[in-house]
Formats: sequence, C-alpha cells, structure tokens
Amino acid sequence: MTTTTQHARTIVAASQRLVLTRPQESDVEAVFAIHGDPETNRYNPHGPQREIAQAQAMLDGFVTDWVRDGVGYCAVAAREEPGTVIGFAGLCLHTLDGERVFNLYYRFRPSAWGKGYAAEAARAAMAEALPRFPGIPVTALIRADNLPSRRLAERLGLVADPDGRADEEERVIHRMAPATASA
Repeated sequence: MTTTTQHARTIVAASQRLVLTRPQESDVEAVFAIHGDPETNRYNPHGPQREIAQAQAMLDGFVTDWVRDGVGYCAVAAREEPGTVIGFAGLCLHTLDGERVFNLYYRFRPSAWGKGYAAEAARAAMAEALPRFPGIPVTALIRADNLPSRRLAERLGLVADPDGRADEEERVIHRMAPATASA
C-alpha cells in the first residue's frame, strides 16, 4: 500500500484516471450524497439512505474495516479533482457461507456513470489487495435484475454462481477464483 498523502488522505491505489484513498470522517457528506440518492440505489435491497446518521454508520464501518483488516472500501476521486469523492469502491473482507472472502463493491455518483470509473477503480483495488491476501476469493453480491452491475462483474472476471445461489437478501453470488489460482 502506498502511504503518500494528498489533502490529508492516505492513498491506497491509483489508476490512470483515479485515486483511491482510505475513507475518512470528512467523507460523510459524500457517503450520504451517493448512498442517499434513489438513482444510485435502484437495485439496493435497503433502498437509499434517508438520514445522515445512516451515512455516518456506513462510513464508521468503512473506517473500522481498514483499522481491523488493513483493507476495505475506498473513497474514489478523479486525479484532476482529488478532493471530490465521486464514488466508493474496493474490497472488504467478510464471511460468506462460512468462508472468508472479499466482497467487491462499487457505487458512484450518477455524474460519474458511463465513464468506466467503476471498472477502473475495482481493478486498482484488486491489484492492491489481492497480492497481500493470497487465496482469498473475490465475490460480489448483485441482484439478478441489476444488469449493469452484473455485466461489470463479468468484465472483471466474476461469474454468477452456476447453481443460482443467492444470499439472504436475494442477491446472486458472483465469484472469481483467487489471482494466485489462475497463475
């Protein structure tokens, strides 16, 4: 992990157009703007956040994941505007069906859609995290009707469970073999 800071942010990974940083307390408004927007939550089984306290709880979880695991979801900004969070993306360790896995996550402001940012951020996050956690598979939990997210997961190398398995919120489990297994 790169420890360079920019605007008091810890850079986790960078790509050609994006900078991924550890989330910080000042990100609560960005969390709420993105996760409280009905458009960005069209496929979210919980719907959009309704109050800033929900965003604060989510952000607290993001920060805790980094402290506990040394990996987690990142705030994403364009390189030309590093102080403006346009989305959140990355990998978080969790347990799925008794197995320790990474959950791949990406959610961006509608103004950032259609530019390939989610794929670019996800690839940067995976390139940073997977070598540090060999053998941990990457999963994504995606509602069956969320075709844009499912297509993106497929472009990233994840495939829907062949048996159609879903989690308790009826999100289809997508899975990618660990990078070390494909080498």
